[in-house]
Amino acid sequence: MIDFRYHLVSLISVFLALAVGIVLGAGPLRESLGSQLTGQVEQLRAERDQLRAQGDDLTAQQDELAAYIGATGPALVAGSLEGTRTAVFYDSGSVSAPVNGIGALLTAAGAEQVLTVRLERGLWDPAGAESRSGALTALRALSPQTVAEAEQSDGALAAAGEDSDAAVLGSVITVLVTSPDLAEETRTQMWSVLEDASLVSADGETAFPADSVMVAGAAAGDLVVEGEDSALAAQRAQLLLETQSGLLLELAEAQVPAVVTAATPQNDDTVGLLRTVRGDARFAGLSTADRLQAPDGPAIAVLALAEQLRGGSGSYGTASDARARVPETPALAGEASDGGQG
Repeated sequence: MIDFRYHLVSLISVFLALAVGIVLGAGPLRESLGSQLTGQVEQLRAERDQLRAQGDDLTAQQDELAAYIGATGPALVAGSLEGTRTAVFYDSGSVSAPVNGIGALLTAAGAEQVLTVRLERGLWDPAGAESRSGALTALRALSPQTVAEAEQSDGALAAAGEDSDAAVLGSVITVLVTSPDLAEETRTQMWSVLEDASLVSADGETAFPADSVMVAGAAAGDLVVEGEDSALAAQRAQLLLETQSGLLLELAEAQVPAVVTAATPQNDDTVGLLRTVRGDARFAGLSTADRLQAPDGPAIAVLALAEQLRGGSGSYGTASDARARVPETPALAGEASDGGQG
């Protein structure tokens, strides 16, 4: 049996250990541990401040470069699109300002005609099925071959959602812009059908085909209808994707010089229009440009279109899937070549 002396010794040992711990913690160990912790905190704070300063420097450099590209854009593109007819599609008023900037740069580049086409929400509104169907019926009456061509290229999308009319109309719009086979009167009448159905708004000459195309997309959030329930929002997103895919697939098949550019808030190209294009082999021939909302966005897009007309292509901007900051211009290419020879 354990006697009282054993308990007494155990209790004394416990209190001695506590006393030693208190003495050491209040004395030399406290100073050593405190100094170590204080040093580590100061080191982390210094590293944080250094990283923040580096981030601020990079942001400032990026802003300066963007401002420079934006300011020199007219000089960079001058003469690069001489005599061309260019169509510019866009899908939201939120990108009206950069689209206007693109139009000004196209004019500075020497474009003979610029047709600006706003793709209206009626193309992908879940409540607009009847309007889309009626427009297709009227378009088919004017040019059965045009609609048949659009439906043929859009066959792979027919099972993508409930309303394949959205995809077919996207294809029809591209055919109207790019096909040289339509008579002027027929083309003009078909544009009128689309405008009367509130599916597009066209600003510019619609009687002639374009020989180059720009597609400008808003940020994904700008195409969302606030307060819409999840089921309706999902249907709207599907119809939007069908419309975009129909338009872009027809554009890729037409093999006209084309650039897809889009607003990319937070430098994110994993949502919205660029997500549809970048990384999809079907659109490999199209050039892409992010940063549409930035000062240099329109200039990058027009430089990419000029490169397309020279037979090149690429993916430009600062998002993760971009392969270069800006397209190479002939002048810069010549300077690089001269520098290499020297």
